[in-house]
Amino acid sequence: MHRVEHFPTQESRWFSPLLQRHAIPHWFSRNNPPPPELIAIRLAEEPARPARARQVHGSRWVHGRDCLGGVLPDADSIITDDPLLVPIVSTADCAPILIACTATNTCAAIHAGWRGIALDILGETVRALVEEFGADPISMIAAIGPCASASRYEVGRDVIEAFRERGLEQALHFSPLPGKAYADCAGAARILLQRCGIGPESIECDPPCTITDTSFSSHRREPLNKARMFSAIAIPK
Repeated sequence: MHRVEHFPTQESRWFSPLLQRHAIPHWFSRNNPPPPELIAIRLAEEPARPARARQVHGSRWVHGRDCLGGVLPDADSIITDDPLLVPIVSTADCAPILIACTATNTCAAIHAGWRGIALDILGETVRALVEEFGADPISMIAAIGPCASASRYEVGRDVIEAFRERGLEQALHFSPLPGKAYADCAGAARILLQRCGIGPESIECDPPCTITDTSFSSHRREPLNKARMFSAIAIPK
């Protein structure tokens, strides 16, 4: 099998030290990402294909094999046990989260905005990996990728109440302004992953801020810019 020639340089992506340490092929893109098809081939070699869904800020997951038809399924999480399918999600301030189970060679890519976090898309995904593939949270590794940071992501009462209902008030930093707070989506994701049984040492939770770092796409920073970043994970060979 051969690699694609003239592929973008390593500087066009951000690496998770944790996933690197465990030799998990992954991709957190910066601005101007390559097409999903090239990312899939780069991570898993030909004839690997990308598995994508139509993201709707919900809590539904799908199998990667169900993402290959002409119409993308509505979902915010993609799971697979197929080494030739590469789950890929797109983000621009929401948190991309990649999970691998080293015991079962299975993986998932998650798009987690505040709505998905409040609906526990992470818990739904971990349960899916357990029920569908026999995965064990003790053997899972999770990396939370570039997203809006707690210091810049100001939210209103709707987000505050949604986080409170999910028991995530510690991921809120309240503002002096009434009805306002700063939401730590990466911190909330870490809490939910730990509730699922993934150990704190197996969670990467120090991503760059997409709002302050202009090498990443940000809807908050540039609301008219429709650019999105891709995050992908593949099963190790």
